[in-house]
Amino acid sequence: MTRVVFSLVLYKHCLDEVMPLLRSIKDLKLFCEDISFHLSVYDADRSGDVVEFRDSIAGAVEDLSFSYVNAPNVGFARANNFNAGCLLYVPSELFIVANPDTSFLSFELAPLLYWVLGRKMVSCAAPLVINPGGATQFSAKHNPTFLSLLLGRLSVLTALTVFARYDFWHRNLGSCYERDVISSTYLSGCFLVIPSLSFREVGGFSARYFLHLEDADIVRRLSGCGLTVHNPIGKVSHRWARGSHKSLFQTFHLLRSIFVYTFSWGMNLW
Repeated sequence: MTRVVFSLVLYKHCLDEVMPLLRSIKDLKLFCEDISFHLSVYDADRSGDVVEFRDSIAGAVEDLSFSYVNAPNVGFARANNFNAGCLLYVPSELFIVANPDTSFLSFELAPLLYWVLGRKMVSCAAPLVINPGGATQFSAKHNPTFLSLLLGRLSVLTALTVFARYDFWHRNLGSCYERDVISSTYLSGCFLVIPSLSFREVGGFSARYFLHLEDADIVRRLSGCGLTVHNPIGKVSHRWARGSHKSLFQTFHLLRSIFVYTFSWGMNLW
């Protein structure tokens, strides 16, 4: 039987914040009766209400195969690799990395799952991502550069024509995200659908990343063993916190990840 594993990494999230995603997964199980679903949760540094929180998640996804661990904060990459420990690594198995602030309607995501399962050449796929207010998240990008990262933090610079043109190219704004399948080696890590055999082939996420750019790294490696694409046949909603713009802690890890990525792949100025 086809199997889908959802990987969810939490850090000081309350139940209300993750409930939309949990409801989505539960509804998807009812919608796709020919697929077996498992939810794997890595809950970092929770204290006090651990058992109550775990039981609340279990209740929200009742009748769904479920595993939960409360452990130290080892970062997004290592935590997802831990969640991947429940994979069987068979051809008809998908590993879905989903941010806690995503959710979806079953009939809008299921077609993407079946599309990936039916195409052995696909090593990673991302759905159309919609932000609050209905805006499209232009998340199928070219590989990161110093300029693209700068524009991501100082978008006001795109008021200048030269930077606007670069941003237009970097984020593939010439494509219709709502209609086009876009080949990309840098898909947003907020929601990635990865065949488990492909995940194993590249060795999962690189543990060198604590937070940020781990998606750029793994998708680029996955592109070496198959097609990595944005496909709007699937659609999810993303409440997009943009934490690195607000937190010195996350800003530090963004800078650290830029160094790690540059050491691994090199990075162009533009």
